[in-house]
Order: sequence, then C-alpha cells, then structure tokens
Amino acid sequence: MLSIPLAFVRHLCVPATIMALLAVLFSMWGRWMVEKGRTFDDRGLRRSALGLKLALVGGVCGVLMWVLWATGALL
Repeated sequence: MLSIPLAFVRHLCVPATIMALLAVLFSMWGRWMVEKGRTFDDRGLRRSALGLKLALVGGVCGVLMWVLWATGALL
C-alpha cells in the first residue's frame, strides 16, 4: 500500500515500483504455496488478494511517474 503514495514523489518512484514488484512476487509465491497444499484461512487469502491489487496499482503509478520524470514531462 505504501507504494502508491511513494510513487508520486519524484525520487521515490523507483523504490515504490520495486516495493510493488516485491509485493506481487510475494503474492504469487503465496498462491503457489496454496496450490502445493498449504492451507491458509479465508481472511489471509482476502488480504493477499487486496495486497496484490494495491501492489498492481502502486506499480503502475510508480512506472507512470518514472516515465513522466524521465521524459521531462513534469519539469
């Protein structure tokens, strides 16, 4: 969730994108663990789905701001 507001700060859009990427990877790892037979409660699975959605939004915002700053559109 922190990747979303950090994406709109000039020098923090790259760390925000990295945090979002890590959150997506952890979510994918958790889903892989479920397929392997590991059991998690419904509340944890809902929280994981919400985390994945927020990570995707934060990643898109981070990449968008990164591109805008790199092209000079916001100068």
